[in-house]
Amino acid sequence: MSTILPSRLYNPEIEDTIIGTCLFEPELIEIVLSEGIKETDFSDELNRKIFQTIIKLWIEKGNVLTFDLILEELKKERIIPDLIQEEKLIQRYAGNSIRSRDILVEYCRLLKDYYLKRELFNLAQEILNANHLKGEELLERVLEKAFKLSEQRETMPYVSIAEVLPIVKEKIERFSLAETYITGLPTGFPDLDRLTTGFHGGEFIIIAGRPGMGKTSFGLTIAKNVALDEGKPVGIFSLEMSRDQLVQRLISFVSHIPLHDLRLGKITEEQKEIFMEAIRILSSAPIFINDASSLTTTDLRLNAKRMKKEQDIALIIVDYLQLVKGVGRYSSRQEEVAEVSRSLKALAKELDIPVIALAQLSRQVEQRGDKRPVLADLRESGSIEQDADIVMFLYRPEYYMKLKKKEIPPDQKGKVEIIVAKHRQGPTGVVLARFVEKLSLFTPYTEEDFTTPPEEEDLFDIEDFEEDEGLDFKDFE
Repeated sequence: MSTILPSRLYNPEIEDTIIGTCLFEPELIEIVLSEGIKETDFSDELNRKIFQTIIKLWIEKGNVLTFDLILEELKKERIIPDLIQEEKLIQRYAGNSIRSRDILVEYCRLLKDYYLKRELFNLAQEILNANHLKGEELLERVLEKAFKLSEQRETMPYVSIAEVLPIVKEKIERFSLAETYITGLPTGFPDLDRLTTGFHGGEFIIIAGRPGMGKTSFGLTIAKNVALDEGKPVGIFSLEMSRDQLVQRLISFVSHIPLHDLRLGKITEEQKEIFMEAIRILSSAPIFINDASSLTTTDLRLNAKRMKKEQDIALIIVDYLQLVKGVGRYSSRQEEVAEVSRSLKALAKELDIPVIALAQLSRQVEQRGDKRPVLADLRESGSIEQDADIVMFLYRPEYYMKLKKKEIPPDQKGKVEIIVAKHRQGPTGVVLARFVEKLSLFTPYTEEDFTTPPEEEDLFDIEDFEEDEGLDFKDFE
């Protein structure tokens, strides 16, 4: 198939006019750049090379840039005479420069439009020639490229501080009048909310831990609290557990019927009414689940935007980050995880809601005497720490005591440390909570929890817990 571009996909006059203006009217280069013009927007190779050289020189020289300086640089770069003779360059571009700022802006927008058409044409060509790809793989590639093109359409606007100050002032005044310390979305854990002031729009939050710490249960507990207590819609992307497993846990949370009993259908006559009431409560809960076992960043973004548009979700939970796939080609697993992390942060900003991603920690935690995680334990990519606004670790001392068959002191039964190791907008610290093991539920800390033994029977069972949390005990050998 011919690779020659149809004439409707480029306009030599527009390209030469913009290049001619940059050459002979350097003071107008800023207008061209403010319209987001890049060298890739030009279809002609010579125009791309000249533009690249001009911009490099403009960054160095600024307002003192002249045609003579540009000409000298073009010679130094061997664009003159390797690609064009000096006299032919002057002949080609001198008559095309313009001084009207409005016309120049219009030309720049037309150039961007031609670039977009060319990219879409190339995408169509790629589709026609992609017989070697499966339909799903081709769809992923097409959607990802379309998203990138969409993001490039406009330059990011800037605002003056004077425009932002009234908005911030109004927010602070509103917070000062409120009878709560929570300025974001409450999690249902008062001590955690006091530390973070709740989760805010645009925040990317990591909840990490080793297998067995209860990451899924903690994320699901927050989802339940937000949906039922606050009435805010929550979107859950579960790559590890099925929708049935998640809903079973939610029923256990609300009914307080042990999860193990629910799985076996062991519901007593006394529990039936409680069970049906839990079903009734949850049937109206604004929780929306996507349990696709294979999910790419493109899938996630499409579904999240759809949830936001149709359900106005206030929170997204992804379980878990390392199972999400990137759509590019990567030289390493670390590079792919970094791309997924950046994508989730961008999604939080785009939808202006908190995005929580559960994450695995590396096995090096198990090699230490003190099993409390640190930031360096984040598995596979340091960029997770860099992208996240909040990083929290779950640590349950009781879990490791049981592995070593140690007697568990009353003050350690059910104890959970929520370690806030990074907080971009505030303090870090440790918050206590309680893990109700037979319900797989996290609850807020109270003094009574760790001063007296819990009345509930401890139903810990290695086999059941391994199934619950996807735990591989080889991790600890």
